[in-house]
Amino acid sequence: MRMQRYLIAIEYIGSRFSGAQIQAPIFRTVVGVLQKAFHKFIGQPVSVVCSSRTDAGVHALSNVFHVDVQRISKRKPNQLLPPHDPAVVKRAVNHFLQKNEGDISVIDVRSVPPNFHSRYQAIERTYFYRLLSGPEALSTFEKDRAWHVPEEIDILAMQEACKVLVGQHDFSSFRAAGCEVCYCS
Repeated sequence: MRMQRYLIAIEYIGSRFSGAQIQAPIFRTVVGVLQKAFHKFIGQPVSVVCSSRTDAGVHALSNVFHVDVQRISKRKPNQLLPPHDPAVVKRAVNHFLQKNEGDISVIDVRSVPPNFHSRYQAIERTYFYRLLSGPEALSTFEKDRAWHVPEEIDILAMQEACKVLVGQHDFSSFRAAGCEVCYCS
């Protein structure tokens, strides 16, 4: 039997993580928590590959990963079994995620070809930034989900200032050393 690659879409509350990518063991990360849940599910370590990075505190409505899983019999460790159905993967991984902190949920699982790469074959990335202005404090539901500016914002001035961002630009000076992205737009 072969290794099965799965495309995993998850949602999470980012304020409980030190970002998406693995860091030093003392930091709780999205990939680290996912890898632990998969390890509990299949009984062996896996490498989870994220389509994009998120910083500490950034939430995700849908962030995509891929993972390779080889299904090995727990009763007969030398026996390979057919790949799990994606619905089984979703239920099982969610079971272990909810037993942890419950701040990540798998929302979709699909079987993909072995050469599929969640980062390099991503077609689109969409980011939402929430900004609330005014003297009222943020509601309980908005805390950690929006940036509060206590002053009233001049929307027309902001729209005018944002015009310089429209179009294609070279933001390469903002990327980390060794970054493989050629350009940003």
